Amino acid sequence: MSGADGPWRPTEHGANIGHSSAWMAHRKVALDVHRMLHEDDPERAILDAPYTVMALRQVLRGVEMTRRHLKSDAARALLGDGLAAFDLAVPGGKEARDVIEHFDEYAMGVGRLQQPDVRTPRARRPDDALSEKYNHRLEWDRSGDEPRPVYVVGPYRIDLVAAEDAAFRLHCDAYEALLLDEGNPAPRGWAYQLRRGARHG
Repeated sequence: MSGADGPWRPTEHGANIGHSSAWMAHRKVALDVHRMLHEDDPERAILDAPYTVMALRQVLRGVEMTRRHLKSDAARALLGDGLAAFDLAVPGGKEARDVIEHFDEYAMGVGRLQQPDVRTPRARRPDDALSEKYNHRLEWDRSGDEPRPVYVVGPYRIDLVAAEDAAFRLHCDAYEALLLDEGNPAPRGWAYQLRRGARHG
């Protein structure tokens, strides 16, 4: 085991590596959303948006890594709740990421979600109607006080403002899970409220 006098071993710090990775991915999401809302650059927004959705998946992957490497059941349960809350706040996020990542398949209508009954990818036949049904694009929801960027991926609509907030909350949950795992528990939601509550209060 690595200690103060021994070498730092990444294999002994999976929870922290996952947390750091989730933090970096969230920063990408937050910076993209900030630019979309505050910079008048429509072309950049269109280019950023699909990779914002991809970065959301990296937040999840980092937090899932943290959860796998936690030692206590209580800390793992906290992150299990956090991951479930993220899925509720960002419905269709995983599916949207799949469509974007495997654009070469979905553009031909042969993606896993397009032909779910055909288990073998080579047995799927190109389909123009399915290709069109799963195209993706950036739209703006103008129903509220301020326009909000929404990335539409086939039947899934990802509100990027809500998704960024959910990703930040999940990252805060991971931090609290690490504290709990180390024997320094904090009230649930404390990290999120400390950093974001003051801004919105």
